[in-house]
Order: sequence, then structure tokens, then C-alpha cells
Amino acid sequence: MENKKKHSAKNVKASQRRARNAKIVKRRIAMLIAALVVIAAIIIAVVCKVVGVFDSTADESMITIMDDGKIVCEEVTDFSEKDYSKKELKTFIKQQIKEYTAENGANSVKLDQLKVKGDVAYAKITYASADDYSKFTSLGLYTGTVKQAAKKGFDFADAFVSVKDGVKGTSVESLDITSQKKLKVAVIKENISVTVDGEILYVSDACTTMVDKNTVAIAQPDGNEDATQLTYIIYK
Repeated sequence: MENKKKHSAKNVKASQRRARNAKIVKRRIAMLIAALVVIAAIIIAVVCKVVGVFDSTADESMITIMDDGKIVCEEVTDFSEKDYSKKELKTFIKQQIKEYTAENGANSVKLDQLKVKGDVAYAKITYASADDYSKFTSLGLYTGTVKQAAKKGFDFADAFVSVKDGVKGTSVESLDITSQKKLKVAVIKENISVTVDGEILYVSDACTTMVDKNTVAIAQPDGNEDATQLTYIIYK
């Protein structure tokens, strides 16, 4: 009888060990699966980033002034009444870029993306400099320091307002700006949103609306897209 009790106790302990081992194995498998899911998610995110699956596009036309001097233009246009196809549009843009780069360097203008969705056409083009943007588009854009702009002949004769945290403030005299020679400035003659790689400190008051601390929208009060005026954007 005593031997039977000992044997039974051993069986109970063995059963408990097996149960514990089974739980440990299940826990390890669950942890391995979770780790594999995380790794797979990382791989998918990296691949999608490389091929541009998650690349965002602008909802309206805008240019971004990069810190290295490059200009990224995202053009959003109505394609509903166009009498040419997406293929013809792409061919035309590529031909224009080919002719320009033949004279100004292979990397002076680059077509990054072109797509037509419904009645909207979207094109993303990178320019090596503001000068390339101006020459290619025939639109006015200058970027540099306040000191450099003054030497180029920009007189800063405009009505300026200060900007703090993306909100317009009080009026500022031109001299208060031109005395800060190391500040960066973008001078543009176009109705478009402009994003700078920095924080906007001053801006021309007329025809401008602050979007955030580094983006300003330029538009004529009467909505006339053909009318333009010189706009200064000073930032650091």
C-alpha cells in the first residue's frame, strides 16, 4: 500500500512537471511568433518606404525649400478638361526636363513622381537650386541669406509682420530685418504654398496666410491666380 502511494505521488509530480513544461513551451512559441510578427512588420515598412508605397502627396500645389538649397515642387492641377492623356503629359514633362538638363546639368531637374487620379494630376519635381526652378518654370524664386539677397538687389521694401509659432504678429520695419544679415530669406513671385526647412520669423503681410511655423500660403485676396506680387519669407 505504501509503495502504491509513493508511486502515485511520483506520477502526480511527473504530470505537474509535464504541465509546467508544456506551459513554458507554449509561452516560448507565443513569444517567438510575436517576435516574428514584429520583424515582418519592420521588413514590410522598410520595403514600402523604399518603393514609395507610403509616400504622402500634397493636396494642393506647394514648394519646399530644402536646407541644402534644393527645391521640391509638388504640383496639383485639375485634369478634368485636359485634351491629352496621362502618357502624353508624362512624355511632355520628360522632354522638357531632358532639354533643360542637357544645357544645365543632369541633376538640375528631376521628375520624382507623376500620377493622375480621377480629375487630378499630381507631379513632384526636384530642382537642384532656386535658380533652376526659376529658369525651368519661368517663375520668380530666390533663396539665400538676407545679406546675399540685398546684394542681389532685393530692397525689402514691403510691409512685414513678425511670426511666432506659425502665427502672424505685429508689423515690423524693413530695417529690423535687413540688419539681421545671417537670417535666411526666400523671395517668390507666385501664388503657392511655401514650406521652408526652418522656422519662419517674418513674412510679407499682403496675400499671405500662415499654415504652421514653417509653411505660408500665398494667394491673391480676389482669387486671381494670374496676378502675383513679390513675397518675402524670412526664417532661421
